Amino acid sequence: MIKKLKKKKFQGPKITLDRLGQIFFTLREVIKLAYQVKPGLIVVVILLNALWGFLAVPGFYLEKLIIDKLVLATGNINWEPIFYQLILLVGLALFLSVIRIFLGNLNGFLRRTLSRYFNSGLEVMMGKKISTLGLAVLENPEFRDRFNKVERESGQRAWGLMMTLSDIPNYFVGFISAVGILILLHPLVSLGVILVSIPRFLINSRYIKKEYQLDSELSEKYRIWGWLSYFLIRSHNFMEMKILNLSDYLSQKMYKISTDVIGRRVELNKKREISSFISFLPLSLYELLVSVYLVLSVIMRKITIGSFQLFLRSLRSAEENLGGLVNSLLDIYENYIYVSDLVWFLNLDSETKKNDLKSLSVNKFGIRFKNVWFKYPRSKKWILENIDFVIKPGEKIALVGENGAGKSTLIKLLAKFYTVPRGDIFINSFNLKEIDVNEWRSKLAVLFQQFETYPFSSRETIGYGDIERIDDMDSITDSAKRTGIHEFIEELPLKYENPLSPEFEKGVYPSIGQWQRFGIARVLFRKDAELLILDEPTSNVDPEAEEKIFQELINLAIDKVLIFVTQRFSTVRIADRIIVMHEGRVVEMGTHGELMRLKGKYERLFNLQAKAYLVNSDK
Repeated sequence: MIKKLKKKKFQGPKITLDRLGQIFFTLREVIKLAYQVKPGLIVVVILLNALWGFLAVPGFYLEKLIIDKLVLATGNINWEPIFYQLILLVGLALFLSVIRIFLGNLNGFLRRTLSRYFNSGLEVMMGKKISTLGLAVLENPEFRDRFNKVERESGQRAWGLMMTLSDIPNYFVGFISAVGILILLHPLVSLGVILVSIPRFLINSRYIKKEYQLDSELSEKYRIWGWLSYFLIRSHNFMEMKILNLSDYLSQKMYKISTDVIGRRVELNKKREISSFISFLPLSLYELLVSVYLVLSVIMRKITIGSFQLFLRSLRSAEENLGGLVNSLLDIYENYIYVSDLVWFLNLDSETKKNDLKSLSVNKFGIRFKNVWFKYPRSKKWILENIDFVIKPGEKIALVGENGAGKSTLIKLLAKFYTVPRGDIFINSFNLKEIDVNEWRSKLAVLFQQFETYPFSSRETIGYGDIERIDDMDSITDSAKRTGIHEFIEELPLKYENPLSPEFEKGVYPSIGQWQRFGIARVLFRKDAELLILDEPTSNVDPEAEEKIFQELINLAIDKVLIFVTQRFSTVRIADRIIVMHEGRVVEMGTHGELMRLKGKYERLFNLQAKAYLVNSDK
């Protein structure tokens, strides 16, 4: 279940012991993700970062030796031995520099490689996860708002968190090495570096919480912005956009929203940068004081000029590496806030989580709706009221009624997209609530009113109906022939391998009626289905093709249950029984002849449609 957001003003996450536990949990989950994608690569990146940081300090010491030798050689008559020592030291320094450059380039290459694997692996993982969630979760506005942030931020934030973690060994080793040298100067110098870095940590952590708070407040606007962008740039219905001349209006609406969103972000970022600049002042002042101390030490001959260079470089290295550590901790905290949404999403309960669900061992089954009531989550209105009827094994049922009568909702319940709050649905003697959802759906072949139009090959578009048999070309071709789409496919340049979208080379976009035939072919291809459900299956198909398709469906479903929702009464006569729905209730039930003699709702709707046909025929 998704917990409802409280109505109080959102303050952003705070660092508490409980929060630290959540941060470590999130870090562990992200490391686990990266390790699953490329286990060896992430280890190599971390080790290279640590080695790169460690090799900086030997370079500082070589610089000290070089400077001291130069000072010693200046004005020295016997300078030749010192010169050869300098050549050796400069060679070592150059070699060390080349090694660091090589390690840096190698690390950059490995990071870019890991980034590609990580992001693609995360995308696949998210796709798999969302397929396990129930429809009640997916349609929840609170879920959509939070998932919108996951989609928008998860990839870069999760990767940013992973790279920040891999950078910590570099900063830590570099800081410890630099501090080790500074201790030789004075132990308090190292302590001072830590103390003057605290303001930066506190100020930046404050603004991280403010940015997350702002992002939460703007979540709905981001969602609207995304839809407007889709309609303007990626919509399939450009013709309607042009006819209605919507582009200017939607562009202005998107500009207004984007200006507001960006303006609020810029204002917050401006305040953050000013505060960040102020937080650096103590560090700059401290470096100035230490530098003055070092200059005096050189003048008083307490240290050499080379030591001056060594301590000054070590001081700056300690500051930079500590700054890197502080920024890494802040980045971890900032990315954690967003990645916690991703971890929340990946750990949502799937609709198949229960372990005590029953297996449906029978193939042929009957269905009983027993006093079923249903209303959608967050709605007070009952969509279905006291639905009670039985479907016998092998029976063909037509569901009819006006729009909004509850027909499609009844189909959703039967497909187990929602749990029935009152009443029960039985499959033979099994309560549908207790049947494993994956096993149940493996016995369904469903064509929804708003079915998917896959842009890939014709073979795949039909083959998705039974993914285990997607390479069974004979059965795919047979399904296409049954629905009359085979002739269309054969005329395509690549035939069954031809893409069904002009976005791809040689791709075409089928008509609405042709798409419907593809959808029905997908249903026919599902070999082991014992229950066929079709929601307005032939609404965009001509009458002759409609009759042929329904005959194929009847032949296919000889021993199976067939339920079809339709508004066209020309096909309902093939049903063994017709169930008439009105305002969420079953008001009539029977054969075509029985319902016509009843002279009720069905008879009135049938005559209205027949009259319309006659009028059109006369014209």
